[in-house]
Amino acid sequence: MIAFEQRYGGLRCPALGPNGMDYGLDGDTRVHSTAQGWAFYGIVDGDWTDSVKVLLDGRAGMALAGKPLRVLHRSVDQRLEAHALLLAVRHWPHLTLELAIPQGTIPPLVGTDLPPRIDESSGPADLWWFDGASAVHLCLNNWWTRNHDIWVARCFSQDAATLNRIKESLLDEVTELLQPGEVWCSLCGRHITSGRPCP
Repeated sequence: MIAFEQRYGGLRCPALGPNGMDYGLDGDTRVHSTAQGWAFYGIVDGDWTDSVKVLLDGRAGMALAGKPLRVLHRSVDQRLEAHALLLAVRHWPHLTLELAIPQGTIPPLVGTDLPPRIDESSGPADLWWFDGASAVHLCLNNWWTRNHDIWVARCFSQDAATLNRIKESLLDEVTELLQPGEVWCSLCGRHITSGRPCP
């Protein structure tokens, strides 16, 4: 905990909404037992408006709606890298899809036709492919209200004309997992038909 506070205490990062991401113990030095091991509250996630627990081995996760802690990040640094990449591409032309995945599993993507995978930004609940001009981001979005997990898949491109090609490359691998209908785009703050570019 001391090493965590020395490295991250007082760090504040912008979030997608009006709240920030706040790192540090804020005077709370209690450690408590979780299904994943001993943890402490070390991060306030402004997008989720909830606390993130940091395990003593450095992984981070959340416990929502009375469900056990779900590990979302393999380290605090990976969480920061994933968030920084999202902030870097958030204003690019994009589209959003929702995927239904069996509980506790990661979407089965090979990524052959996607940009290169970015390992430093990828973890148990954040998967990134990025080449400087386009990106694909898969993010665990809901694991507590259904008997399966919901992942959000976002495609980004600096050139809106290539957005559909990126989407098709992604769909080649996950079509059977696709959830039809409207999805919430947390980047734009609106509902939009799944797979259609945000205006």
